[in-house]
Amino acid sequence: MAEEPTLAQTIDKLFKTIRRPDGREHSMESAAKACTVWLRERDQGRSFSKEYMRQLRSGIADNPTKSHLEALAAFFDVDPAIFLSSEKSRQIQADLELLAAVRDSGVQALALRALSLTPAARAKVLEIMRNMQTEQTDGEDVASTDPT
Repeated sequence: MAEEPTLAQTIDKLFKTIRRPDGREHSMESAAKACTVWLRERDQGRSFSKEYMRQLRSGIADNPTKSHLEALAAFFDVDPAIFLSSEKSRQIQADLELLAAVRDSGVQALALRALSLTPAARAKVLEIMRNMQTEQTDGEDVASTDPT
């Protein structure tokens, strides 16, 4: 079984995956300001500084309050369960991986072209891709052990 991501890894993945409307990564400053607003709107009375955001993202700080995690989840518009070790967290993490992959323009082009194929044709394309992955993996194994 894969090791659970750390809090810092999860926060970093959120920054790298959930982007601003213009496609750029959110700044830690804008995220911290939004989290502070979220906290104050709920009478939590806490602030959320850019420095604290940096510490959480880098792993220097690793024990935030429940309110801080809820504010982060609200900012990124994800379920707060992403920060827990659970099946729901694993599903959210998998969804983030899919989002990151789909953002790749080559993957988008493949997916859009696949939409116009029949189910039988899509099955053939998937089989070709599986074969290519197997060949690629086998080739890497050979290449890594080949002394020449």
